[in-house]
Parts: sequence; structure tokens; C-alpha cells
Amino acid sequence: MGYIGIEPKLGKNSEVDDISGSFNGSTTLFNLQVDGTAVQPGTANDIIVSIGGVIQNPNTDYTISTSTITFTTAPASGLSFFAVVLGQGVDREVATPSDGSITTAKLAASAVTSAKLAKPIDLADNEKIRFGTGNDLEIFHNASNSVINDAGTGDLLLQLGGSTKFQLASGGVALTGGAAANITALSDGATITIDMATACHHSVTLAGNRTFAAPSNQVVGQSGSIFITQDGTGSRTASFNAAFKFVGGTAPTLTTTASATDRIDYIIKSSNVIHCAVSLDVK
Repeated sequence: MGYIGIEPKLGKNSEVDDISGSFNGSTTLFNLQVDGTAVQPGTANDIIVSIGGVIQNPNTDYTISTSTITFTTAPASGLSFFAVVLGQGVDREVATPSDGSITTAKLAASAVTSAKLAKPIDLADNEKIRFGTGNDLEIFHNASNSVINDAGTGDLLLQLGGSTKFQLASGGVALTGGAAANITALSDGATITIDMATACHHSVTLAGNRTFAAPSNQVVGQSGSIFITQDGTGSRTASFNAAFKFVGGTAPTLTTTASATDRIDYIIKSSNVIHCAVSLDVK
């Protein structure tokens, strides 16, 4: 199983290569090696050090940083050196990885399990999760909007069961299969104001003579249908705000038969300019 940070050397004590030949009474920093290869004890408590036959006090007489030992007092020329890196147990303190030191190779080695990750993983604004060798795909929030940005070659594909259903391409979008938008029931009242942010399609049953106000949250290009149904009594009329534009400039006269349904298909051309096509008494 992979390990984040310095990997414990369970049950293994290693004698450090002799560095006494570099003692000169002024140098305090030395590189630690075992058989010519750099070794990282982890902490000062994970190595026993003897200078001139005297065991040194960890974190007082010396400190450890990765594979470097730093003595508080420079060892004098001629003093002997002996050190053993101790085998570490899993409950031994392990150095915290430095920023940017955990690579994708370490993650791929199953070093991080879901149990080890914070839940949820929180990233600040503009901190990105990036995918691909060339950082082709990135996901982030920029303090105003949430962004999925595909800057690499090819298209952005949304798949279901391995089959592409929605595709972002340089020329726009491509959809495979059907698409459905919900129909939101409007609140009936003397004045009916459609909130365009709730849905593309809307329905209402009239229980009296009504006025359709200019819709709120209009978005240019949005289109859909408005289903207007008479209640069981019928004879209900409707007037429309000037934002609704009809053929010839004349609003329709609704079908007044009890339970009859009329449909208005619309597209928002610009703010308060909503082009409408009317289908009466749809059965």
C-alpha cells in the first residue's frame, strides 16, 4: 500500500555512512547516506547519533530535515561519528508532506483512500482541479460563476453508459436522444406573473378574468409554451402585458368553453419583447 510522506521502514535499522572525514570545527550541516544513497530519518527522534563516543540529544544537539542533519555545535576535526536510522513503526510521527510534493504518481499508487480524504474536499475560489497531461480540462469557481473549461483538443462529452448523450463542440452543442423540460404550474390570481427562471413551460387554470403581467427573469433566447385552461365554469378571459407580441399586434381571444385549453408558444427576442404564436382550443 502506498504511503504519503516518508515511508516507514518497519523493523529495519540502517547504519549511516561515516561523515567524520568532513568534520572541521566550523561545518554544521551534513548529508546523510546509507551505502551511498540519501536516507531520510523522518525526525530527529528517528536516528541515534554519536559524536566522539557521546550520544547526542535529538532536537537539542542536532535537527533533521529530509536527508540533512544540522548540528548545534560544529563537530571538531578528528572526532568519530556513528549513527543508526531506526526502523519506524506506523504510530511514529511522520513528517507532513510539503506543499506541492504529492504527485499524481503517488495518488495512482493507492496512497490516498476515500477514508483519508476530507469530506467534502473544499477548494477556495479560483482553485482548480485539472485533468489531462496538458491540463486540458479544469473545474473551478471564480467567485461569480462555476466553470467547466475544456481547453484541450477534441470535444467535451457527457456520457451515459459509455454512450455520448451531450457534446460541446467548436460549432456549438450536439444532443443524442430526447430532451425534456418541466412544466411549472402557475399560481392563479387576478394578475399572473410568470417567473421565467422556474421553467420553460408553464400552465395555469383560470378561475376568473385574468391579466398576464410582463414575465420576470426574462432571458433572451428562452422559448417554451404557456398552457391556459378554463376551469369547470368557463367564460374566463385574459389580457396580456405589452411585452407579449402577437401576430398583427392583436392579443388572442381565449376559448371560453369549460375545461378548454389554449396554448401560447413563445420566444424571448429581447427584454420585454416576447414573440408569441397561439393555438386555440387544443384537443
